Amino acid sequence: MPPRPRHPVPAAAATAAPSAGGEGREVEWQLAAPDLGVVRRWLEQHPLWEDLRIEPRPTQQLHDVYLDTEDWRLFRAGFALRLRENEGRIEATLKGIRSARNDAADRREISEPLPKGGIKGLGDATGPVGSRVRDVAGVKPLRPLFEVRNSRQRFAVRRGNPAADVGEIALDEARFTRTNGRRRPLVMTRVELEAIGSDSAPLERLAERLHTECGLDPAKENKFAVGLRAASLELPWREEPSPKGELAQPLIDASTRASDFAAAVLQRLLDEWHAHEPAARLGECPEALHALRVTVRRVDTVLCLFGGHLPAAVRKGRPRLKNLLDALGTVRDADIRLEAAARFRDSLPEGSRRMLDPLLRQLESERGEARSTMLRALDAKPSRDWLDSLPAELTRTVSRATSAPPGTAAALAIAPGLIRRRYRKLRKRARRLSPESSLRDYHEVRIRTKKLRYALEIVAATYGRPAEEMLAGLHKLQGKLGAQHDAGAVAQYLQRLATRPPAGFAPETLFTLGAMAERHARKAGRLGGKVEVLWHRVRGKRWKALRSRMRDLCDDASESNRKQDGPDRGGERSSNLASASGGSASSEPARP
Repeated sequence: MPPRPRHPVPAAAATAAPSAGGEGREVEWQLAAPDLGVVRRWLEQHPLWEDLRIEPRPTQQLHDVYLDTEDWRLFRAGFALRLRENEGRIEATLKGIRSARNDAADRREISEPLPKGGIKGLGDATGPVGSRVRDVAGVKPLRPLFEVRNSRQRFAVRRGNPAADVGEIALDEARFTRTNGRRRPLVMTRVELEAIGSDSAPLERLAERLHTECGLDPAKENKFAVGLRAASLELPWREEPSPKGELAQPLIDASTRASDFAAAVLQRLLDEWHAHEPAARLGECPEALHALRVTVRRVDTVLCLFGGHLPAAVRKGRPRLKNLLDALGTVRDADIRLEAAARFRDSLPEGSRRMLDPLLRQLESERGEARSTMLRALDAKPSRDWLDSLPAELTRTVSRATSAPPGTAAALAIAPGLIRRRYRKLRKRARRLSPESSLRDYHEVRIRTKKLRYALEIVAATYGRPAEEMLAGLHKLQGKLGAQHDAGAVAQYLQRLATRPPAGFAPETLFTLGAMAERHARKAGRLGGKVEVLWHRVRGKRWKALRSRMRDLCDDASESNRKQDGPDRGGERSSNLASASGGSASSEPARP
């Protein structure tokens, strides 16, 4: 069965996850307690507080094991995975890493009871935790990180009239150890106040009272962080991604060889790949899928532009990237259709919205199938083997370049030629556009725009402001072309679907599909008229300034290398630079 698209619970829904399994939010206050006896006595002395009753509950003995893959996929997807054994019952829980509040732990929590414990029991689970773990982990096996044995004394917090539980207070004495038991346990004592239901205000007031009268301070670490510290495990370095999806670019100087530069860019892109893939696999955030797709396209761009300066073991991944991009693109197309259908449904009168429900079900089914194909492509052995071997191959690439002869192509020499070639291909396509151009014609311009943009992003840091302004123009052009393409593609999809409608599509649904298709077709037509203005902004002063900057740096690199190599070798190097950059500066056409 294909994986079902899932959507996160909104942060405002402050309901605890049901004990029998399900999804919700955990809202609790965590207080460090050096002496649990002080807190226990305070609670026993205050059975009635405000309009609440505080009643003791049986003490629990809990045994938790936290797990993740070797490359921290679950953590990268935003979760900590816990297996808990309590009085013979076993439950798997995914806890959100990030809190929606600063004053309390307000996190997403997904639970599923298991018939048996251990990793095998989780592997057989088919519920909300097991399915997510399989999607994210893929072929990567889970490994135990650390375990916690916790003695938990509990107190129920109830409202008197009407009788209802509003929360629970837990006095925890937890012992953290590595699963091999070789390290001395780290002992932590803590008080946790967990809200039940949407009204967390009484628990917040009670937490403040305990803080004041028992001398408790807010805990600085959650249990996951304490356990990692106890096990001497370090999380992967996490840098917040750029809100614009910008690539961290290494600088190029006169001595930078093309192979060195390409290897450095690929290593940074590999880090981005590992950061984006888990959330894309989870399937709950279209932006994560888009980010992974952009990263894969950038890797493909580097292999295309600098493939001649990279070893065959690195280049051989390109055909696999093509297959993966197709699989990612199919899911991305499904996301775009779902978003368009949801927006159109919201624009309808409330009584007419149900007519679009068959379309939404069809789109959800297609997305599920596309995600299954994507996960298989990501887990395919040839792709994983190439990806896993890439860091070592890139290290060897740099080592070989260090001992290469002086005539080896410099990055500053070859980059201008690569950018110019992509610009000329875009210009050739853009000049063909006319009022009679088809959506396919505009799509070809969009493809060329993206290819030039990805190529320029790789070297933009070196060329400074001219590159930044050129990229800004390309980004606007690509955005308009992308919106036009999405609108046209949705219209064409709906028209095909109406020709051969699936079972269950009533006449009123088909009529609504026609209205939606017409709206998107009109939108695509309107956007086409705005493309020419954006293209002229790209091909004018911006391109000329970038071209001049690239030429100047190439000339500076040539002069610098001549001075270092002497007159004889300098002439040879100058020839190499001119050849690698596609000829001398005078070979560039006068027209932009």
